[in-house]
Amino acid sequence: MGANSFMMTFPQFFGRGCSKEAGEKLAAMGCKKVLVMHGKGVEAAGLPAPIVQAIESAGLEVAENNEVESDPSDRIIKKIADFGRAAGVDSVVAIGGGSCMDAAKCVKLLLDNDEPLEVFYDISHSQKTAIPLITIPTTSGSGSEASKGAVVTDTVNGIKRVIIGAGTTPAMALIDPELTLGVPPKVTAACAFDVLAHAIDAITSKMTCRITQAVSYEAIRLMESSYKQAVEHGDDINAREDMQLASNLGGYGIGNAKCSMSHAFAHALGALYHVPHGVCCAIFTPASLEYVSDTCPEQIRAIAELLHTAYDAEDSTREIARKTGEQIRRMYRSVGIDDITAYIPDEEEAIKRLTPVAEKDIMALFSPRPIDGESCEWVIRRTYELARS
Repeated sequence: MGANSFMMTFPQFFGRGCSKEAGEKLAAMGCKKVLVMHGKGVEAAGLPAPIVQAIESAGLEVAENNEVESDPSDRIIKKIADFGRAAGVDSVVAIGGGSCMDAAKCVKLLLDNDEPLEVFYDISHSQKTAIPLITIPTTSGSGSEASKGAVVTDTVNGIKRVIIGAGTTPAMALIDPELTLGVPPKVTAACAFDVLAHAIDAITSKMTCRITQAVSYEAIRLMESSYKQAVEHGDDINAREDMQLASNLGGYGIGNAKCSMSHAFAHALGALYHVPHGVCCAIFTPASLEYVSDTCPEQIRAIAELLHTAYDAEDSTREIARKTGEQIRRMYRSVGIDDITAYIPDEEEAIKRLTPVAEKDIMALFSPRPIDGESCEWVIRRTYELARS
């Protein structure tokens, strides 16, 4: 067996209140003018203001932009990059969830490289890196602060693209659980199942290794023990802290082993029907886990035990995976996440529209079993079967 590979390429700081250290961190890197990116929802919650104040108190000038949108499009990324370029910024700070952090990575990429965004859809295309990016997550789901990758909506083709490389790599992350205290229950619930999907994908990916599995198992343990408390009692800082750590560890996992089957379907459902990403992950994780189960029997049993799945000692790996998928569905339904039938009532429509997008998604490359038309149909039909159960 060859050596395991696990990379942690930039520093990350975790702790209550650490977001206010952004100014001193930027000053230490020699920055003078920073583009602070966030969305209008984060702005309405009052989260950017103390961070901006800390940056200005450290002697830096701030150019602030609040145009980040959910599932960021190529158009808004180009617009914000033009804003930053015109302002003459030498650094970027992202304050928000996965959409904001992914958008900021792509904005940094465009500021570093005098080329159009589309050329970087080819992940082999060379990327230069120059200005530093600090990511400050305000939700507990994407783990984007821990990874080099970014997801962007390609508005020309109506699909989601993944961009990854030196140009999308943050300089550091400041992970402050206090910023998540005001996240609404529905968003908290969806984010929790993004965490779970990241961990399961990383554990079952064909690029997995024991180190990836170790951090991903811990992400599952933390998620399972704290997600309901975080949803139902959003002011519980201990639950929020556990979910933030779970999210971060999930980001480490997919940053190394990549996402896999559930995310190929989640990207398709999100791009075509504009369903929140974490909801998409919740919907497709059960059947995806069952489909790949025969490739990783030890991992399936470990996941089942972490999620407190009831199964018999003589059960086959596939049966344990089936029961674990049913357990995951009970978990997401318990916090108000709908089944696929709420978004696409017609099963045949789902097969027709989702299949060609999912099988071409870049995450299909990392599935331990092939993602083709036949497997897509099986996963989608199984997802509807679960919804009807």
